[in-house]
Amino acid sequence: MINDFDLDEAARLTRELVTEMGQVAKDRFGATQAQSKADGSIVTEADRMVERIIRQRLELKCPDHAVFGEEDGLGGPADSPYLWLIDPIDGTNNFACGLPLWGVSLGLFHEGKPCQGALCMPCLGQTFWAARGQGAYCNGKRLSVRRGEELSPNDLLMVSAPDIGYWDYSVPVKYRTTGCAAYSMALVAAGCAVGMVSNHWHFWDAGATMSLLSEAGAVMADVHGKSLYDLNQWDYTTAGPFMIVASPEYHRLLAAHARAE
Repeated sequence: MINDFDLDEAARLTRELVTEMGQVAKDRFGATQAQSKADGSIVTEADRMVERIIRQRLELKCPDHAVFGEEDGLGGPADSPYLWLIDPIDGTNNFACGLPLWGVSLGLFHEGKPCQGALCMPCLGQTFWAARGQGAYCNGKRLSVRRGEELSPNDLLMVSAPDIGYWDYSVPVKYRTTGCAAYSMALVAAGCAVGMVSNHWHFWDAGATMSLLSEAGAVMADVHGKSLYDLNQWDYTTAGPFMIVASPEYHRLLAAHARAE
């Protein structure tokens, strides 16, 4: 039972949960139907099952911690300094349509700040994880963001499909969208992409990747430079603001091309 804060034990629990639940979801990949939710997004029985099991495990291991999941909202003691953010399947549309870019995301926050998190991408055989002060990793390889003073035509910039009205697409880079916000952010942490811009995301999408990005040296901020790493400054139950994720140098370059207010 994790009562007193034990980062190492919590990190192990997180990695074990996302890996196990990744396999649970993968066993149902291509064999589950989607239903529409009130907000227009979709959900599958696999989403509900994965979140339900994670909640049960966290209630057993961390009874004094609050838990917020995409499907079932807030549970546990609301005044706890510890908060878990669950995205049972990030990229549900991909999952439902048979595209392999989806993952199980889980992160722990203490007093609003990211402590550790893990993202399992089962179809890709990749597990990303990070813990405060211990770095960010993918399958054992340490991660670090790309550094640079100018954008190149061959640099990859991750975007989300609804961003077209918020971004200057004349910027000479190669644009990529994965349909899985957590994975797009993980690619920035891994140095595969120079950055990510998004106006279509929720804080639970970043439950795991906030730790990844922070430990990999990324800035995660709105277009005005206000950091997103402190949940106490934001309503984590709603959609996030226009976001730019990149190294400090690339963040400044990218911010100059955002059209969001």
